[in-house]
Amino acid sequence: MTSNLMLLLNYNAFLLGAIIFLAISLSNFIYVWLCKIWKVRILEFSIFLNPWFSLLKRNINGVVYKLGWIPMGAYIKPLGMTEEELKDIPAEELPFSFSGKPRTLKVLFRFAPILVLLFVLLISLFTLKGPGNLFQAISEMYNYMAFAIKVMFDAHLKSEFVTMTNNMLVDKNIVSFALVIMITVYLVINLFSTLYAYDEKKDNKLSKLVSFIVIIFAAYLTFWKIPVFVISFFSLRQNITYLVSFFLGLYLIGVLIFMLVMFLIKLTTTKS
Repeated sequence: MTSNLMLLLNYNAFLLGAIIFLAISLSNFIYVWLCKIWKVRILEFSIFLNPWFSLLKRNINGVVYKLGWIPMGAYIKPLGMTEEELKDIPAEELPFSFSGKPRTLKVLFRFAPILVLLFVLLISLFTLKGPGNLFQAISEMYNYMAFAIKVMFDAHLKSEFVTMTNNMLVDKNIVSFALVIMITVYLVINLFSTLYAYDEKKDNKLSKLVSFIVIIFAAYLTFWKIPVFVISFFSLRQNITYLVSFFLGLYLIGVLIFMLVMFLIKLTTTKS
């Protein structure tokens, strides 16, 4: 049974999942830190998403801590996150609402995940060729991903792409290599979604239509074209192994972070 289990585990994929979630959760803790500085009340703190139900839920000092079941991120919910919520907030709570805070806080909230991912991306690029060759690493990865997009729509170039990939991986950390690709894709998607959200506030119907088409195309690439392209290079068994390992690393780190938060909260509550 142990040998069968090991066949479903891949160390690099496991480590990649763990690092990805560490980057995601770091944004969450930056949110908490910003709320503490600006004295914004936090209503919810969640590790993983939790539609319909949570695996674990605790209410401590008026904050609901949740462990969700969909490993798509982490979030906090401040008091008065939107203008619509302000009408339901008691007058004595308004000074602690998010909407009443300076625009600086709102900008930092929007860009915190992007800044964290850019930092992780920079570290990953450093590890590929060393700090002294950062610009060379950026150039190589840009050319590689540009060619990958071309291959996605032209299967005749697949063998050339495989050769290019093998050459790229010589003397490189495969986890850093995969991390650079995943974070770059996520940043591009995040940019599309930010632009779409910005255009949603406008009355220009043409601008909204263009943004909608762009976001649909981005979703097509993210949830279909890119995954199908990637799994086409591996056998069914390899794909299962990589996916199981990736999500196991992601889940394990997420649960450990949640348990650590619960421990620290109870520790500080007991002391006070």
